[in-house]
Amino acid sequence: SPVLVLLVWELLAAVGVLRSNYVPAPSQLGPHLIELLAGGELWRHLSVTLYRLGLSFIFALIPAVLLGLSLGMSRTARLALEPILTSLYAIPKIALLPLVMLVLGVNERTLIFTSTLTSFVQMTVSTMAGVLAVDRVVLEAGKNYGATGWRLFRYVLFPSALPDIFTGMRIGLGLTLVLVIAVELTAAQEGLGAFLWTAGQTFSARNLSSAFIVLGVVGVALTYGLERIGNWLMPWRERSSAAMFL
Repeated sequence: SPVLVLLVWELLAAVGVLRSNYVPAPSQLGPHLIELLAGGELWRHLSVTLYRLGLSFIFALIPAVLLGLSLGMSRTARLALEPILTSLYAIPKIALLPLVMLVLGVNERTLIFTSTLTSFVQMTVSTMAGVLAVDRVVLEAGKNYGATGWRLFRYVLFPSALPDIFTGMRIGLGLTLVLVIAVELTAAQEGLGAFLWTAGQTFSARNLSSAFIVLGVVGVALTYGLERIGNWLMPWRERSSAAMFL
């Protein structure tokens, strides 16, 4: 499908449907992208974005999973905190950037914190939903085989909720990338978002398209990489999927 998209793109540019001043053809864009990468400018912006993305995702992941597990297992905690999570979930996190800037100032901490919020809420909700979706029959079966307390959590509850946790991680990672780019567009001097903003202000269509391609490749690589990790940690999921088709 990517090859087909490139062929159609090139054809539309060749017949004049797409104007090269706004959407350069792949044959023009390829050499320019290689030039940007060889010159090091695009690598510099990409490395800054990946650094912010990694920190934001890690800072969100651990507390989100712990909180989601706690909310799923404790009805009292769920009743107390779920309304707050629901309200935060509905707020566009980029809208909180002015408030965060007012409290923390315009610095790297502001960018990381704002980018962390979206994935934190998403992964917390997904983890909680995964725990609540565990089949009660499975839990009772585990208890009948002697799994109680930590053993019940370790061998029954957590593995059963893990697919939903990884689904939340995949969605959270994508949302974190979106927020990182959005924040860089607004309040950063380096990063792919800042590169996009500069390209837009200088009407550089080739730089814009090059940045979009790099972002697309990064998104695909991160998504499939996280999916591979999930398949490695949850081999039973692949076996279950194969059994459904047999």
